[in-house]
Amino acid sequence: MTNIINLKDIEYLDNTNKKLIFDNEQSSLTLISFKAGSQRAIHTDEKDEVAQIIEGLADITVGKNSYRLKTGEMIIMPAKIPHGLKAIENTKMLLLRPKHVH
Repeated sequence: MTNIINLKDIEYLDNTNKKLIFDNEQSSLTLISFKAGSQRAIHTDEKDEVAQIIEGLADITVGKNSYRLKTGEMIIMPAKIPHGLKAIENTKMLLLRPKHVH
């Protein structure tokens, strides 16, 4: 079934809010909102992930480097490299992930 998806249609909660947009046996796409100051702890994944900022400003750490991403920018987080996020402003992000187990 085909639907039009409004990528800004997710509320800011006290910390983080997730909305699964797409999920099949190959990959998933999740819309996430982060209140300013909230964080996603440093962690690793078995496969590459792609994060795209659709609203706001966030610092994303990948390995030993930190990157400040703003609306319209994206970053690839390579497999097995520690990564995490801190929202500088209220931020909305798309996260594309191949299927893997956390």
